Amino acid sequence: MSTKFLWRLWLGLIIIATLGGCSSFGSDANGNNAAAGAAGPAFSLMAGDNELAGNSGRQLSEAYKPGITLIELLKSSGVVTFAEDGFSILAVNKIFLAPDMIWQIQLGGKIITDWNSPVSREQAIVITAKPAAGDAPLLPIILTVNGGSEQPELTHSHILSYSEDLSVRGLLKSSGIVQLAEDNKTVITVMGYTPLTSEDWKLKVNDKTLLDSGIDMKLRPQDVLEISLVLR
Repeated sequence: MSTKFLWRLWLGLIIIATLGGCSSFGSDANGNNAAAGAAGPAFSLMAGDNELAGNSGRQLSEAYKPGITLIELLKSSGVVTFAEDGFSILAVNKIFLAPDMIWQIQLGGKIITDWNSPVSREQAIVITAKPAAGDAPLLPIILTVNGGSEQPELTHSHILSYSEDLSVRGLLKSSGIVQLAEDNKTVITVMGYTPLTSEDWKLKVNDKTLLDSGIDMKLRPQDVLEISLVLR
């Protein structure tokens, strides 16, 4: 199966899952596990050293009830988006993995082998992005689209593998979801959305706004490149 076909298939799954809707990436990260611990199990979502749970711990806490199974909790909370088979994971907290990665789920410190395992209040749920092949450590780059209050359905993230000499421009062009202008600096469309005259796409790396010259900035493992829809 060609890499190009896998990439298109992956993007198709992203569109389907983002339209389905679930929690937004990165919001209300602080205090999330404290809220979860009050009524349900603690929750972590990891990609390398990046904690990406956002407010999904609160969602799990609100959906938790004694005797609930892991699969029931993940589905009823909306934290995990599953494929049609009901078990394959498409996204966690609207975060999608590159085709060469998988999600590993631990319950109470043990990798799960049974989706129907009951979840107790004291157990921690940890979902971690891992390379699909081999035991090498994951060196992720995170690409986030933030549709803001104007287009919240666009908000989602991708976890991609770091490659040497990868630049902001290179990541945008290879992502398959971004169209650049002829100057190869200005973002025109993201996920097929073109901003209104009152809107614009802005780029940030690790929460720092990029100037036009920053498009050639080299990225490092763990970096987060954010494309935000903002009002002019």
